[in-house]
Amino acid sequence: MRCAVTAHQGDSVLSPDEKPRDPFGERADMDQPLIDRAAKAARAELRGERTGILGALGQSAPPLLLRRTRSVPERWLVIVVMERMEEAFRTLARLPVATRPRGYVNSMPFYVYDRGDLNAQIETYELERMARLRNRVRIPPSPAEIARMEQALHWPVSYLGGAEFHHIARAVNLGSLWAAFDADVDERLKQMKITRRAFNARKLQGLRIIAQELVRRRVPIR
Repeated sequence: MRCAVTAHQGDSVLSPDEKPRDPFGERADMDQPLIDRAAKAARAELRGERTGILGALGQSAPPLLLRRTRSVPERWLVIVVMERMEEAFRTLARLPVATRPRGYVNSMPFYVYDRGDLNAQIETYELERMARLRNRVRIPPSPAEIARMEQALHWPVSYLGGAEFHHIARAVNLGSLWAAFDADVDERLKQMKITRRAFNARKLQGLRIIAQELVRRRVPIR
């Protein structure tokens, strides 16, 4: 039984012996001997290129953009100052800073688990939890992020350093810290014995003063 194949106008019909054209040149690379492809990939790796590296599934694809490009605003606003303060506390938490003196670090040798211990950890899901903890990666901040952190953390000291701004500076620092780590604001305000409305008013006033001083002193935005 024969089937008639019709093509729309502008479509190309390939013959049975004709291979589809590869726009990326991958078919031509696959036709090369393996030793030539390996030598080509080795030369690309020596040049520092990340494309063209020969892997188990063929050549590597072009790298994807893993991070979004950071947009710099045109002028200082209250929302910009607030975002920079929250970013500063997140960057501060990523710094590789020791939390205790070196002499008080645990010096016990590494414990080797036998088969019975591993089986018990598998049953209680302890082995899976320890594997997640050991596989945790702390990505250090970049020099640009550290520079922005140092600049932002200095704002409350520089522009809210007077005695009359004590509660305002505290609200700016605590509010930015809690927002950076999604803390329970209501619980912490209950411990401070202050209403959320009063705390937000102090924080907004401090952010507004910082933004006005940055604009007045013509501080460049990084």
